[in-house]
Parts: sequence; C-alpha cells; structure tokens
Amino acid sequence: MNIRDLLASMKPARTEFHWDPCCFCGQPIRVADGDPCRLTFERGTEVRDRLASEYFCHASCFQAHLDEGLRAPLGATVERRPDGTITNAAGLTADHLTHQRVLCPACGEKVFVRWPEGWDAHAAHRCAGLTAEGEESRKAEFKRRFAALFQG
Repeated sequence: MNIRDLLASMKPARTEFHWDPCCFCGQPIRVADGDPCRLTFERGTEVRDRLASEYFCHASCFQAHLDEGLRAPLGATVERRPDGTITNAAGLTADHLTHQRVLCPACGEKVFVRWPEGWDAHAAHRCAGLTAEGEESRKAEFKRRFAALFQG
C-alpha cells in the first residue's frame, strides 16, 4: 500500500451535513455549493500566542449579516482583461482587489497598477465618472460609492 492509498483510507466519508450548526441561524449546514463557510477569528494575547476561534455558517447567513457596503454577490467572480486587469471592480470587495491591476469602477478609463494606490489623486482630479465639485468632495463621493473596495 502506497502513502496515497493510506491517506485516502484515513479520509472521513463525505456526509450530507456539516458537523457544526450555522453560527448565525443555528440550523444544520448542508455540505453543498459554497457551504459551509468557515469564519476564523484571531486575537492576540499577552503571552505572544494567538487565540483563534473557528465558526461555521451558511454563505447566505454570512452575506445577510454584513454591512451593505461590504457585501459582494454570492459567487462573485473576478473578470479580467488578457493583461490581468480586473474590469468588474464595482461588484467585488477589497479582498478581490488589493494589490491587483484594477480598472477604475467609476470612469472605466484609468488602470490602477496596485489597487488602491493612487485612487485619491485620480478621484480628485481626473475621474470622469464623478459628479461632485472640488477635490475633497470628489474623493468623498468616490469613497462613498465604492466603500466595499477599501479595507478597514
């Protein structure tokens, strides 16, 4: 018996339900497309160790509990040009975009080489997709419309 066969024999059988209930609704989690979602929370402790807690939930429950500005459509996919530039930023989140080549979600003209670097100068001066007047107002409009594209 080779190592691959040995490891395969040790793998638990796939079941219909996950072993933990959803941490939001308390219902059983059916093992299916996108479920279960695993949430891991880490916090530092005084002794330099990390204390981690792990929870499981339905993808739909997780999306329902996010703030409106942080939601991405379930199963959102990243669309790219042949050069790797992301073209559908407005439908995604910061997790999809950070440090990627991204087409401006407002005007569709500017390519940010490493998102979000340079967004503020573009929004303040050149972005044709904004309607506000004045540099600070234009930056505020961009940040408000595309809040989900920024971390923290």
